[in-house]
Amino acid sequence: MGLALVTFEEVRPLGIMLSDYCFLFSLILIPKSRLLKLPGSGVLFAGSLILLGALLSLHGAPSLEDAAGSFARLFMLFGLIAPLALSHSKEVYKNVLFLAGGIFVNCVITLLQASLFPGIVDALSVNPPQPDVGFTGRYQGLTEFPVTLGLSAALAVLIGIGLFSFEKSRLLRWGLGVLVLVCSIAALLSGSRTFFASLIPGLIVFAIFQKQRRRGVIYTMAALTVLWGAVTYLAPGVVTQYTNRVDTVGLVDYARLASSVQAVQEISEKPLLGWGIDHFDEGGVVVIPETGEIAGAHNTFLRYWYAAGLLGAVGFLALFFIPTRSLLRVLRDKAVDKSTGAVRLILATFVFFFIVSNLGPYLYNRYLYVPMFVFAGFAAHVRGPLKVRKKVSPRALVSLPAQTDATI
Repeated sequence: MGLALVTFEEVRPLGIMLSDYCFLFSLILIPKSRLLKLPGSGVLFAGSLILLGALLSLHGAPSLEDAAGSFARLFMLFGLIAPLALSHSKEVYKNVLFLAGGIFVNCVITLLQASLFPGIVDALSVNPPQPDVGFTGRYQGLTEFPVTLGLSAALAVLIGIGLFSFEKSRLLRWGLGVLVLVCSIAALLSGSRTFFASLIPGLIVFAIFQKQRRRGVIYTMAALTVLWGAVTYLAPGVVTQYTNRVDTVGLVDYARLASSVQAVQEISEKPLLGWGIDHFDEGGVVVIPETGEIAGAHNTFLRYWYAAGLLGAVGFLALFFIPTRSLLRVLRDKAVDKSTGAVRLILATFVFFFIVSNLGPYLYNRYLYVPMFVFAGFAAHVRGPLKVRKKVSPRALVSLPAQTDATI
């Protein structure tokens, strides 16, 4: 349930996200022996580097009290939630369905707000950190910002198309088709450029790693064409509004590029220890002379390097590099057929997450990191049996069962 609620950021009883209640409750109930047998996913190693970098960045800090809140949030994410997510990573199929289902519900709420029930977001929100901005023509559902709804919907569409490609149940295929359509419309209602910027590369990677590559690429292009045609037919006004906004703001945000350059210059002054985790929100801040707009670096990697130093930057990259390497080795060593489709899909999601992290400052956001933790754990689970098979003789290999514990 925690995965299903990771995008419900506007629902915070007592100021705490609803998903965090689920995570903490699960952490209390889960058998401790399960936490001691976590897969070698690289997540705990990466998280340790980030936390160590955060501690070292406090050297010479003017006030430890200002940094305590940031460190507590990092420890909550990498010290508590990450091990919990890894302990549940074997059941990847259930996790993926709950994740996509939660995003789907959020997208349905967005469609209701834009059509029949304008006040639904205010009615369902509890202690929201950000006000609803639906009156501006950009919708966010129960996420914190419209861009969050856009990238969440993109993830659900990627998962939906991936599952549709190897799912045999006709009923479930129809359900996945509805999910893809609803989430696509909600993403356009968000007005977020991140939707296409993250979704298309993820789909391309998924298609390239299909067993029959040419057919996979053709199927992906056909799926995108059909999807765009369906959305244009069912919601032409939404498509027009979205294209008009993209034409107005442009595909490239030069203010964000300028802030990233500024962040790199500031990082060069303290490349090893960083400026301190109490300065997470200050990296690359520039003022645009023409508009007076204040822009910060919309790049999570640069933010981690700026605040937590070189160790923080290396740890952040390790969150992507180590699981991706494991997934590529699984595909190279020809994993069992039942999990191959899942491996390809999850490999595409890591490309998706990496692109998203370079398009915005996502420092502690559950909807980005928790799925990454779960998918990294799955990569380690499915990689384990292959390591065992390499150690046995070819004669003994014949007697091994043709399945793994981490099937989908």
